[in-house]
Amino acid sequence: MFSPLGCSSHPAVAPVSGKVTLDGEPLRFGSVMFQAVSGGQPATGTIQQDGTFSLSTFSSDDGAIVGQHRVRVVCYNSQDPSRPEASGPAGDSLGQLLIPEKYTSLGASGLTADVPADGLSGHQIALESGKAGRR
Repeated sequence: MFSPLGCSSHPAVAPVSGKVTLDGEPLRFGSVMFQAVSGGQPATGTIQQDGTFSLSTFSSDDGAIVGQHRVRVVCYNSQDPSRPEASGPAGDSLGQLLIPEKYTSLGASGLTADVPADGLSGHQIALESGKAGRR
């Protein structure tokens, strides 16, 4: 029987967790994406109120593909879990971007990570706003 490539198998993944900060303070919400340099399915995770995240690629909290990754972070005010739900359709807008735009691009963020076969725990992603004294 013929089985299409990629349907029943995927690259090795390893658990990945960490913390995102902006100017030394935990980023309270948003999302993180790890994209393997070799290609394939990206790993994503939701940033929790304390800045922590855990990545998922093929199933919940399974981690990221083993190897080198480019990393991006997004944080829009529409992602704030404490934000009251707007009445009516949300539209296409994500709202105001709350971190420097460069961090939202895999190519421009300057953020990378190496995921070893045994996983990556406590990975720190330190973002800088470039604004002195910002809180």
